Amino acid sequence: MFDKENFCIQPWIHLATWNDGSVPLCCVATPEYELNLNNITPAEAWNSTQFKAARLAFLENKKIPQCNSCWKEEASGIKSHRIIENNIWQRHLGKEFLENLVQSTDTDGSVKYNPITLDLRLGNTCNLQCVMCRPRDSSKWLQDAKKLSIILENDVAKGDWNYKANSISSTDCFDWFEKIETQNSLDEFIGDIRHIIFGGGEPLLIKDHEKLITKLVESGASKNIVVRYHTNGTILNQKFIDLWSNFKEVEIMVSLDDWGSRNEYVRYPAQWDIISANLDRLDDTPSNIIVNLLTTVHAMNIYNLPDFAINIINRKWKKICKRNEGLFAIGTTHWPQYMSTRVLPNTVKEKIVDYWNTFDELKNNKRWATRIVPQLDFMNQLDESHRFPSLLDYIEKLDSIRPIKFSQQYKDYYEILRS
Repeated sequence: MFDKENFCIQPWIHLATWNDGSVPLCCVATPEYELNLNNITPAEAWNSTQFKAARLAFLENKKIPQCNSCWKEEASGIKSHRIIENNIWQRHLGKEFLENLVQSTDTDGSVKYNPITLDLRLGNTCNLQCVMCRPRDSSKWLQDAKKLSIILENDVAKGDWNYKANSISSTDCFDWFEKIETQNSLDEFIGDIRHIIFGGGEPLLIKDHEKLITKLVESGASKNIVVRYHTNGTILNQKFIDLWSNFKEVEIMVSLDDWGSRNEYVRYPAQWDIISANLDRLDDTPSNIIVNLLTTVHAMNIYNLPDFAINIINRKWKKICKRNEGLFAIGTTHWPQYMSTRVLPNTVKEKIVDYWNTFDELKNNKRWATRIVPQLDFMNQLDESHRFPSLLDYIEKLDSIRPIKFSQQYKDYYEILRS
């Protein structure tokens, strides 16, 4: 199966959720909105019509539209989520084991075993308003989303924020994990689960997360489970560190998009001194805790990524980023479309490339060359500069309602954009 150029192992081993209970094929796939854990159980989603169809399509080496993010990245030479996950699970579970799982698929696409890995986003509770986020993913965003929906002038940006501000009719949709049917269904999976991802919102602020990991520790299942967190780095309680010591491994992916006050802008209203202190604490945690940085690349921060990389290298942490050869992992922004790096005019793209080329000290860094520089290829592959006015309007209106300004934190880059 892995010799097929379009094959993805995820529908055979992985069950993911979004904050509102929607069930996508994975965290970067377009959600299957008809599948929602407010209405069905995780077990029913696992062998749903959508999952069965995806398995059959991948068996036939077909591309499916839910996975367009991966296809676009691969066309630019970026190692997509599909490629990374295929490699990870072959390494962890063995190619023969996975081939046997795939070969056991019934003719209708169903499987008779439970998922091995879960991606749980247990709600939208969050303390930050990241520039690429929205109220559905962060409870902190709703008030300012409504402001933006009124003051934005560009039709595309205004329509986007009008939808974001009004797309949540009731916060009840975020309570799917509390349903007894959900709990019972997930209990059936526990003996088979080997990997759990916790996203947000901010997972370390969500009470249901603490209840679940405590349950896993008390049941003894934790010793067989690897846990991965996507956290913004602003929360770090000793009780979590103590619980994590009972798991086979815990990987903390700290979402960090720039250094110092620039990260305070992108992930407003984060405080750098708190994040910095928490990173130093994480650098001294037990050996079963792995710490990496995950950076979301978009049109607002791409210019200064080399500066960010240099700061990480100069910090000389003992364990942070060691699994990623000393630098950060990458996430590529596709939505909203006006925040993709492809919307930048060619003159701006040229200046970004020129600026990156001034960092001679990064040119021999393997991680930089193989995983981060391909972001320039992705940026240059398409000209979507017709969306650039939407980006500018968003930046300017965001500056009008926040005390921290893009025009000040990214002064050199802002002048390039304005010119």
